[in-house]
Amino acid sequence: MAGAKISSERWVLDADLEGQKEEQKCKKRGWRSTLALTYSAIGVVYGDVGTSPLYVFSSTFTENTPSETDVLGAMSIIFWTITLIVVVKYMLIVLLADDNGEGGTFALYSLICRFAGMRPANNGVPDASDVTLSHYSRHSGDKNSKSLSRRISFKLKQYLSSRAGAQASLLCLVLLMTSMVLGDGVLTPAQSILGAIYGLQVKTSVSQGAIVGISCAIVVGLFMVQRFGTGRVGVVFAPIILIYFVCNVIIAVTNITRYKPSVFKALSPHYGYYYFRNNHHLGWVQCSGLFLAITGTEAAYADLGHFSRPAIRISFLAICYPVLILTYLGQTAWLTAFPDQVGSTFYASIPYGDGFYWFVFIFATAAACVASQAMISAAFSIIKQSISLGCFPQLTVQHVSDKVLGSVYIPEVNYVMMVLTVVVIAIFKTTVQLGNAYGVAVSSMMFGTTVLMYMVMLMIWETNFFLATAFLIGFGFIDMVFTTANLNKVPHGGWFALAIAGVVFGLSYLWWWGTNTKHKGIVATQVKMQDLLKTDRTYSSKKYDAMSPDDDDDAAEPLTGPSAFSAPPAVEDHDGVISPMVVDNFAAKGPGPAAAANGLAPVEQLLLASTGQPLLRIPAVGLMFADTLYGAPTLLPELVNRWGAVHKILIIITIRQVAVSTVTESERLLFRKLHYPGIYRCVARYGYSDRVRMDTKFVIKLLDKVVEVDPSTAPIVEQANTVNTSYIVSFIKLFAKRPGTGMRGAARRFFLEYVYANMGRFARKSWEDWCIPHGSLFEIGVALDV
Repeated sequence: MAGAKISSERWVLDADLEGQKEEQKCKKRGWRSTLALTYSAIGVVYGDVGTSPLYVFSSTFTENTPSETDVLGAMSIIFWTITLIVVVKYMLIVLLADDNGEGGTFALYSLICRFAGMRPANNGVPDASDVTLSHYSRHSGDKNSKSLSRRISFKLKQYLSSRAGAQASLLCLVLLMTSMVLGDGVLTPAQSILGAIYGLQVKTSVSQGAIVGISCAIVVGLFMVQRFGTGRVGVVFAPIILIYFVCNVIIAVTNITRYKPSVFKALSPHYGYYYFRNNHHLGWVQCSGLFLAITGTEAAYADLGHFSRPAIRISFLAICYPVLILTYLGQTAWLTAFPDQVGSTFYASIPYGDGFYWFVFIFATAAACVASQAMISAAFSIIKQSISLGCFPQLTVQHVSDKVLGSVYIPEVNYVMMVLTVVVIAIFKTTVQLGNAYGVAVSSMMFGTTVLMYMVMLMIWETNFFLATAFLIGFGFIDMVFTTANLNKVPHGGWFALAIAGVVFGLSYLWWWGTNTKHKGIVATQVKMQDLLKTDRTYSSKKYDAMSPDDDDDAAEPLTGPSAFSAPPAVEDHDGVISPMVVDNFAAKGPGPAAAANGLAPVEQLLLASTGQPLLRIPAVGLMFADTLYGAPTLLPELVNRWGAVHKILIIITIRQVAVSTVTESERLLFRKLHYPGIYRCVARYGYSDRVRMDTKFVIKLLDKVVEVDPSTAPIVEQANTVNTSYIVSFIKLFAKRPGTGMRGAARRFFLEYVYANMGRFARKSWEDWCIPHGSLFEIGVALDV
């Protein structure tokens, strides 16, 4: 491994750690692992799209009894929609745009930000300490290249990195898309479970109220088992989906042979043309019902981090895709004979008497529960990524799998979705009415994915411009047909999904804006270390040994990471950044002539820069958390000016969320001894799928680093140990600067001091999930004018 360099413009560069990239993926490799993940993916990923036959035809033909031509045309549209959107767009193209195994909207956003040279959810470029991570490879583009694709890639990257408006628009698009996932995450369980329980009315006289009550009870049970994790849930759900699929194949083959063996002709696209030619505006409106055949596809991409690309592809192409097409063909054959029963297509078409009917009903109901799992899992993954990138208030994130980093459970999201789903069922009551609310958000999100993929193809993959544009025009046109058709549902129930998405988007944007404003305020008011502290060096009677590594100041200074290298000592210059320079004459040349002649050893004392008063050193280890990489932490001036004391070993720690899915343990820490006795700076880097842990093991690693860069501290470290470690954190209260005139100033003050502040009160503090011992935690409040 090549050694890292020290930059005079940035704090430090990381060590070159290429080669670590495959460590995260090794657990998903091998045919055994792939088959196991494929099996689980059937239960978790494809429950939604697999149970669409429960309600597609009944949600499409709500205003008229379809003719045979209409049914065949609808079947043709369903077939080509699944083939083009699910197979070609998502399985073959979109799944390639993973962020080191992670999928979903934030994975696309993270990729674009890295290649455009901008920091996710923030303005400006990524720090130099980001770009050399093994999971952070990127291109630079070439404006002078003869290749049109490379020139376009360079210009697009340059445009995004230099235009704040473009960055804000990109962020808004991403936040809006993720908000829509949560909207459909509420509607999916309601639609699927209601569609299954509706089968009771076909064979019994059960009331509509009883169906609503049973559906609500099942929804509550489904959300209550989420805490066990995707892996355990998937193992249980997979056989249910497989049995349900087998039942669908039996029903389809029976109906095709009984009623219309020639139904396979509906796969020809010209029947789709006849459908639109005969129905005109009504055919376009009915596309909103046909679109329900592919709901859940976006969740399959978002769930990529729970499984793997081969597992998701195999489970769909080998099992789900052929079963779905055969199921719809069977329903089409049955509808050509009984078009007046289109409202109960799935259950009315079940052959072989009551025994088989109730068997199918049980597994269809169980499969409907499974159908909800993909959207629920996707909601957890997206909220976790959003929190990590600073776009959502901190919530409790529980990692429910040691093998799959992306498998998480968020109790607050789970229970809010559960309550909203119950409310949706109680309001809409039937699948026909609920179908009016379903699909608006997810169709819009699919169009957003097409736009982001177009940017990825041009800027990152450097795809031929005309091929990339054909992708945008072709799939963008299909997405817009379905999106505009779904917009007709807004007055009849589609408003509900949009309202949920709007609320989530508003909260996300306000949180990002407030957090970004706070960060800018911290940087603007930050004190430079040299303006706060200074060092007084004297000489004791201890013999000085010029060759002793314990007393060699140069040996204690280099940045230490996974690889060792030599570097000149680094201190904070007058710009507040770390740069290589000679610390003082002693570090460069040794002690002065008189001190050397007398064999004296150096003794450093920490002084307050403003008064020259010596600071009391507390015989313990202090971990002080900072929001920035440069200058003094927000709390350090308070500590030294008011208390006149500082820990004998003080480690300033910055938690860095970098734009990769995970950072390996060997890459985790960057560590440096500052030019102040007993004070060190550390950066702990985490990807958006990593869990931050500040437990005893982490402290031991830090103290090992202290001894590594400063061997003279070994006795102090042994005496301090982890029991005497203090964790010092700050919570910042924002105040808008006075005077704030006009409506703009009043609105800014209102959102900062009331809305954002109250969101912060209800949000979970980030350090509450860091496994910090409660008896060692010190929380100090800081008022900040921004």
